[in-house]
Amino acid sequence: MGKATLETPAGQDIEVDSDEVVRLAPGKEDGTSIVELDDEGELVVIGTALEVAAELGLNPLECIDAEDDDESIEDLVDDDD
Repeated sequence: MGKATLETPAGQDIEVDSDEVVRLAPGKEDGTSIVELDDEGELVVIGTALEVAAELGLNPLECIDAEDDDESIEDLVDDDD
C-alpha cells in the first residue's frame, strides 16, 4: 500500500508502512489511536482510528474492530426517514 507520517502525542513524527498495520484501536487519551503492527509492536498516534486508517489508505472495515470504534458509523449517516 503506502507509507504515511503520523504524529505521536509527544510531538514526534513517525513513518508508518500501511502493510505492517494489523489493527487500529482508540487510544486511552481523547483524540489518539493505537496502531498495532505485525511485528507485535504498537504506536500511539494523534487522530481517531478512522482518521489514521484514511491517512494510511486502509479500509477501516478491515482494521478497526466494531466494538472498539469510538466513531459510530450511525453518527456519520443521515437518516431522513
